[in-house]
Amino acid sequence: MGLLSRFFGKKNPLDIPIDKLRENQVKLDMQIGKIENEIAEIDREIALLFERAKNARSKSEELTIATKIKTLNQRKKSLQNTHAQLNKQLMLVSNLLIIKENEAILRGTPTWELLRKMSPEELEKNLVSMRLDAQNLNENLNTMLEYTDQALGAGVEFEEDEELAEIMKTIEAVKEGELEPEKAAEKVAGEKEETEEVVTE
Repeated sequence: MGLLSRFFGKKNPLDIPIDKLRENQVKLDMQIGKIENEIAEIDREIALLFERAKNARSKSEELTIATKIKTLNQRKKSLQNTHAQLNKQLMLVSNLLIIKENEAILRGTPTWELLRKMSPEELEKNLVSMRLDAQNLNENLNTMLEYTDQALGAGVEFEEDEELAEIMKTIEAVKEGELEPEKAAEKVAGEKEETEEVVTE
């Protein structure tokens, strides 16, 4: 099932009313903001748990804290995956809105005819992968039409790589003063590397 068909049924995406698209855009923005807040809260909780681990009196207590950190980290990864999917939907709706707002200009052009002939799935696939803006709309659409056979990437995947043993080692480093709780939280989430990769691309 396509992304849009979940909200609007089997309609051709080009036939969805602008007001419905705008309403959906607002809802997606709100959902994305809510998830971002929840992820930030989880980061704070993980940092606090590492702080608590500094004063743990036994391996049993450390293991309890490590298990909580693992559970929170798994929740965070699930939220990040949802966040990626919602951003994909938002890109689709935003691009479709730009097309609909410029429908009067596009209607009757070869680009419009090609868009109309695409299957809803094919149109969605291409709209998700494009960054449209009103100024270079036609140029972007023509580029998009050249890539109709390209498969859409599966989205962001997050590997399950946080073992309790690794978290326990990190707790030990926090207790020995080798790592600050905030840095430990980043290390467990593997965020430094991910952030740097995104920046360098």
